[in-house]
Amino acid sequence: MQYVIQSPRVRISDNLEITLQEKFDRLEKYFDRVIQCHLVLKKEKSGQQDYFKVEARLAVPGNDLFASEQAASFEVAAEEVCLDLERQIKKLKDKLNRKPEVSIDHVMNDEELE
Repeated sequence: MQYVIQSPRVRISDNLEITLQEKFDRLEKYFDRVIQCHLVLKKEKSGQQDYFKVEARLAVPGNDLFASEQAASFEVAAEEVCLDLERQIKKLKDKLNRKPEVSIDHVMNDEELE
């Protein structure tokens, strides 16, 4: 999986970048067709308190998956985003693995087979 990590007006350390990649690498064990993970890290103020926001977009075949969370640190927000994306991936896999139901109109009776 390719990573694109953006952090406008925030400088992130190499350790944080490695930690983020390790967190998001675990998503590949649920779905191996993830093409790219695009992360945006923001530091925002709400009144007197700073909070950290992580937005993630996973490029997968079909529609992309997106999650966004804010928390007291980038690590906590990234963990919440990973959990959100895990749930979305599981729903996507269930949808892809679901067998199409056969409607009654398509079922042939014994007379039509003869």
